[in-house]
Amino acid sequence: MRSLAIDDEFVALTKMVAMLEPYGPCDAATTSEQALEWFCKALDDACPYGLVTIDINLPGRDGISLLGYLRAEERRRRAPRARKLMVTAESTASNVLAALSGECDGFMVKPVRRSALIDKLVSLGLLAGNAAQSAAGEPLDRDSQKIAADVRRAG
Repeated sequence: MRSLAIDDEFVALTKMVAMLEPYGPCDAATTSEQALEWFCKALDDACPYGLVTIDINLPGRDGISLLGYLRAEERRRRAPRARKLMVTAESTASNVLAALSGECDGFMVKPVRRSALIDKLVSLGLLAGNAAQSAAGEPLDRDSQKIAADVRRAG
């Protein structure tokens, strides 16, 4: 599985790359602009990412906006859809709803533990099977289902 990790925090980014690399190549981006460049280059090279992890709080264009840009680029090019995992230090209702609207596949709260990431990859079908559906009709992991249900009840 080829991955792209996006985070402006060096320690979090380095840790995510180290956790993903055992499953395949993992590129790292520290800004939305850099991430979009890497993402489009992967599509140009016919070697798209299978997973993209996106920090919500990025400088400039935030992670929610970037999520929309990445998805739009996939649609425009009729490219395979990468799984998109939002990574955040805060899972506020507005972040959760915005990410769901942007067709993310799951959420992880920092600090991300290796075991939790592996469970998430399994639930997203990147390492095994899954069950529920996201707003985009793609599998949504159990933790994200619970967060989304709680947000909808509170809304």
